[in-house]
Amino acid sequence: MKINPISNPNILRSYQASKATPIKNRVASGRDEVVFSEEALSFAKVMTEVETRTQEERAHIASVTNAVRQGDYKIDSDKIADKILDSVLRRP
Repeated sequence: MKINPISNPNILRSYQASKATPIKNRVASGRDEVVFSEEALSFAKVMTEVETRTQEERAHIASVTNAVRQGDYKIDSDKIADKILDSVLRRP
């Protein structure tokens, strides 16, 4: 398995800066808490506003979603196995 290096050095810097920052005002409620950085919130907002899928992709996603909700979605295990073998054996 090959792991690609981090292509954006800002990600690594943000991570290193966040782990060096001490946790303040921790609530002793026994519950976990997730806090997103302003950069992450801004990125999420932009990604929700930008349309990245074609009309055909959205239609396909909607049809699969409906089939799953109705219990009609069938998974072809042979097709999945073939795709896995293709990727592992580098077959076209």
